[in-house]
Amino acid sequence: MTQDLNPVPWGSQDRFQAHFIVKTHHDVSEDDFLARPKLETKGYFASKRVTGVRWIGYTLADTLNSDAELKNMMTRLSYEDAHITVEPTKGNIRIYGKWKDSYNFAITKELFAVYDRIASHIKRELGSPPVQS
Repeated sequence: MTQDLNPVPWGSQDRFQAHFIVKTHHDVSEDDFLARPKLETKGYFASKRVTGVRWIGYTLADTLNSDAELKNMMTRLSYEDAHITVEPTKGNIRIYGKWKDSYNFAITKELFAVYDRIASHIKRELGSPPVQS
């Protein structure tokens, strides 16, 4: 068996991304549930840290901006982990962060708590009771 001398640049990549799904059971307005954070930072390169968060979007972004505890929780995350996107798909709303390689991929308790808090706001906006743990 011979090795290909011209390997293709695509294929299996060493990148991972965790998606947290909130089931809606009906179609939702994309504008209402699309939200991304605008991070206020201090420092440069490896020492960059999050000092504040402002969510960009419509209805859900307004709700997330009014949650001071969520903002406080996000300032304790690393700069890379604080990049969280909320977007609706068909019958679901997904919450996810940036792509990471296998060495850096992890879901910490702090990051999971942020995702869970965002999911509880989404459930509240949909009129569904949040799940008690």
